[in-house]
Amino acid sequence: MKNNCIYKFVDYLIQNLKYRNKCRFKYGAHASYGSTFEGMNLIGTDTKFRGRLGLGTYIGRNCKIVADIGRFTSIAPNVCCNPGMHPYEAPFVSSSPCFFSSKQHNGGNTFATYDTFEAFRMYDPQQRLHIKIGNDCWIGEGVFCVGGVNIGDGAVVLAHAVVTKDIPPYAIVGGVPARVIRYRYDVPTIHFLLDSQWWTNSTEWFRENWELMNNVEELKKYYQSRNCACGTSMSSS
Repeated sequence: MKNNCIYKFVDYLIQNLKYRNKCRFKYGAHASYGSTFEGMNLIGTDTKFRGRLGLGTYIGRNCKIVADIGRFTSIAPNVCCNPGMHPYEAPFVSSSPCFFSSKQHNGGNTFATYDTFEAFRMYDPQQRLHIKIGNDCWIGEGVFCVGGVNIGDGAVVLAHAVVTKDIPPYAIVGGVPARVIRYRYDVPTIHFLLDSQWWTNSTEWFRENWELMNNVEELKKYYQSRNCACGTSMSSS
């Protein structure tokens, strides 16, 4: 017990030193080798993470996530993803990996000499990233994601939902399995937000224009004025 506490404390110091000025780690949080952070990030207490975090994204406590995550996404506590799959319908007789996988999941034991089922499903097999989460998403407490899913930009996943398939941009989903309840905005507004890709702006832009992010109609006016100015400049030239 004492050694474990010492290890966690040392790891806490190392993580905060290694990723200083990019990501803040709470006690017990850990990022695996190869993880990248764009900045203004936070990893909550006892959360285990591997992958990429975009600018302004944070993860709450006690999460287990291996993912490519965009900018300004908020992830609540107790969220996890798992790429492992088991067959549980015909033609398979058993859900046990002893009969469908040669990978020896069961303590090094299996009867299978080759794989007959895809035991792990990932969004990015080369990087071994389990899922993809877009920009400006909100993932509620206790959400579970199966491997391979893509949560679109602006999506909201309500607490304790089980995500088993891709989620469209700006959809609000919930339930077991998660289903679309409604969308955050009307169709023209969603198209505007996706086309503008406001999250790609610089940190300087956000410092100067953060108030625009509190009113979508004002943000529309801002981008419309820029487009008009560009059009006038081009026509005059």
